[in-house]
Amino acid sequence: MNRNMLAYASLALILALTGCTKNADNAVVAKVNNGTITAADFKKQLDDLQPQMQQAVSSDPKARKEFLEDLIGIELVLQEARRLKLDKDPAFLKKQEDLEKEMKQRLQDAAKNELFNAVLKKELMDKIKPPTDDEVKAYYETHRQEIQKAAGGKNLTLNQAEAQGLKRYVFQVKQREAYLEYSKGLKAKAKISVDDKALDAIVSSLSQPSTTGTLQVPKPAGKDEKKADETKK
Repeated sequence: MNRNMLAYASLALILALTGCTKNADNAVVAKVNNGTITAADFKKQLDDLQPQMQQAVSSDPKARKEFLEDLIGIELVLQEARRLKLDKDPAFLKKQEDLEKEMKQRLQDAAKNELFNAVLKKELMDKIKPPTDDEVKAYYETHRQEIQKAAGGKNLTLNQAEAQGLKRYVFQVKQREAYLEYSKGLKAKAKISVDDKALDAIVSSLSQPSTTGTLQVPKPAGKDEKKADETKK
């Protein structure tokens, strides 16, 4: 098997383990013992490959045949795993359960992001205009030190800063400020309660020093400690 087909097999294996998406095209491309590879399965695997690989399989009969042979091989391996009852193994089932939880959480997070962005787009983003040249210049004048620090200590001119995306950054700052103001208005109308003890407990657990062998960075000496050190010297 050549290098390209190894790439096909690797990606196809990942896709096969996560399941094939079924659609209306149920034509059977290959029968493998009691299992089948449908046209939908074949297309799904193909659609997720890189464009050049898709082109090779689509235009070259030999590559297409090799790709199908890889899918058949994968199906046989999966059938063997089931014959050995590895799909009933507690460790495998636990991994599947964890994967389902992870995928569910990802879907929920993606939905939240879409909803969040939809509200901001409707209420804010379409109403915020890109910064004018005067606004960019004003930001540059009042944030020179920050710009210099971001540039690794290099003192950039206004033109140099603009060439590195200053105007785009100022636009993002305007969007951020508009969001904070919008959020502030929502908070003013909302009923909010905060459990400070629960928050402190979270912070405390995050600030615990690691005991896994990582290096501990010493804290900067305070004024009194610095004076003591200087006295010793």
